[in-house]
Amino acid sequence: MSTHKRSKSSLPIPSKVGDILSYLGPYNPHPQQVAAGDAVWLFDNVVYRNPKGKWEAEFVAAVLSQDPSCKVPDVVSQVAQMAGLSKDAQETATIARRITPFLMDIQPGRVVNASLGSGTKLKLGPGGRNGISSDIKQLPSGKAGDLVTTTAQVPAGANGVLEMKTIYAEPDGWAVISDIDDTIKITMTSDPIGILRSTFISTPTPVDGMPELYAHIHKLLGPQSPFFYLSASPYNLYPFLRNFREQYYPFGQLILRDASWMTIPGLLSNLTLGTEDYKVDRMEKIHSWLPKKKIICIGDSTQSDPEAFGDIYRAFPGWVKIILIRKVTDIASVGIETKNAPERFEKAFDGVPRDIWHVFEDPAECYNIIGARTMASDRPASKRQKSSKDVPYELIYWPGIPGRGEHIRLALEEAGAEYTDTAHIEGGMDQVVSYIKGEKPDDDINTPGLAPPWLKHGDLVISQTPNILLYLGPRLGLVPSSDGNDDHRYRVNALALTALDGLSNEPHDCHHPVAIQLYYEDQKTESKRKSEDYVKNRLPKFLGYFERVLKSKASGDGPWLYNGQLTYADLVLYHCLNGVKFMFPKAVSKYEKSGDYSGVFKLYEAVEERPRIKEYLASNRRQKYSLGIYRYYEELDIEP
Repeated sequence: MSTHKRSKSSLPIPSKVGDILSYLGPYNPHPQQVAAGDAVWLFDNVVYRNPKGKWEAEFVAAVLSQDPSCKVPDVVSQVAQMAGLSKDAQETATIARRITPFLMDIQPGRVVNASLGSGTKLKLGPGGRNGISSDIKQLPSGKAGDLVTTTAQVPAGANGVLEMKTIYAEPDGWAVISDIDDTIKITMTSDPIGILRSTFISTPTPVDGMPELYAHIHKLLGPQSPFFYLSASPYNLYPFLRNFREQYYPFGQLILRDASWMTIPGLLSNLTLGTEDYKVDRMEKIHSWLPKKKIICIGDSTQSDPEAFGDIYRAFPGWVKIILIRKVTDIASVGIETKNAPERFEKAFDGVPRDIWHVFEDPAECYNIIGARTMASDRPASKRQKSSKDVPYELIYWPGIPGRGEHIRLALEEAGAEYTDTAHIEGGMDQVVSYIKGEKPDDDINTPGLAPPWLKHGDLVISQTPNILLYLGPRLGLVPSSDGNDDHRYRVNALALTALDGLSNEPHDCHHPVAIQLYYEDQKTESKRKSEDYVKNRLPKFLGYFERVLKSKASGDGPWLYNGQLTYADLVLYHCLNGVKFMFPKAVSKYEKSGDYSGVFKLYEAVEERPRIKEYLASNRRQKYSLGIYRYYEELDIEP
């Protein structure tokens, strides 16, 4: 780790010789033991396999003096004044407590003796001029996901963070590198006053939705996938940030700048200047430990996370699989519009494939991205077809109507998947007709289909809307992670089939109750009778069913039908309800106002607010209703 120098007069050293020897860092021949008045901080870490296959880890320890040599009230007053605070006793006490780790004198040349697990003895240090030691230690065998405790052996009177956790990580699999400030914790790094308030005064607050997202990622990837929390904050904030992480986020290694705070301007510059080079340097170190891992990088737009992640992607092609950048819009600061400009992201990610990096405002947008990318990456290579990364999906469906093909479009749009659509390409109608006639697919693998939609993916051609969705769901992250079995996808499929039965097939029969080949005008009397029964009896039956599903334990938290997350069944229900609203506006309006199906309509609104869905619905890719499944006839618009 790099060193940080203070003037000799500020270093509490026992002798001039000891002071000189501390410049030698780990090569100091006469290190000093931890004393009763010292504070020791042990930093949590990750164990990896070295090139010889042996387990090892970097152990970092810091030693400081418990009692600051400067006058704490003077510094507290300075911070309070800069933050624009009055002399509030509670706020003053909070500042004093938070600022003390910055004022504790560093203790160079100290050795920390520690015990790992059931008795492995470790000697950490001696530390350098910044009071920090960094040692690579070989460790006993373990298995991925094991969490082992190391305890500092210190004399009575010494205190600090005397226990650390060490997690074992195999070379393969996934890992997460996450920024902290304004990515998972509100810090307001674009605002100097905001930094002071969030660091020394305010209750540490997680970014809304991020704890739930990280819990989901941890569950999806498993305990064997390590998290690295990378911040430009100085190491003085370690106890503060460690407590914050333990309260809100999965266990992981905190990586902080090994430079102590000297002045308030020094703290502010520490958090805002040189962050790109610093973060790239630390990510290069993580790569040296875990070069075969598949990395998810998560950051925000306030600092240089996009540039740093772009740099590391280009430095180690194939290592980073997903980049997620939180577009920070809840901070009023100079330059935030420039930081959030699309041109900035395009430049930062020059040379990075577009399906790798994503900019989001709502953490809910990330669930499907992560689900789709992790499942696609973990899936064994198939001899018959390429992965979704290599081959765009091809939708073969009628131009001019949403129809049954719309369910597939919504799934592809929500996942941000690359696809072509015969509704929007020259000669698209001819392709549809060639499939109907059986001229395509022309091979010895795929059977002819009866009617559109068809989905072509590599060498695979399949038909039937629910069958296509059953195929796409896991690949697009639109079913929960299966954890080795297929139970989730069958439950989701049952919900989709029910919606298609009662809110798609039956509405179609309302305008064609006698025969498909007859015109509507030839069966108007029967159509009106069928529609009256549908809006009075069948429609509330299906709305009531989905309301029960949403109130069930299996629905989970949030507005979704199953397991607390968006699935393709939610998208199917949305489009079905959208079509029924077009076809029977009076009936749907009455049922919505009744309040009996509030969960169903809340789901409907939640789907419409999904960023990709919202953009799609406003685009010309969205087909207008005409003479498809959902048709409006004034005489059938019956109020129940």
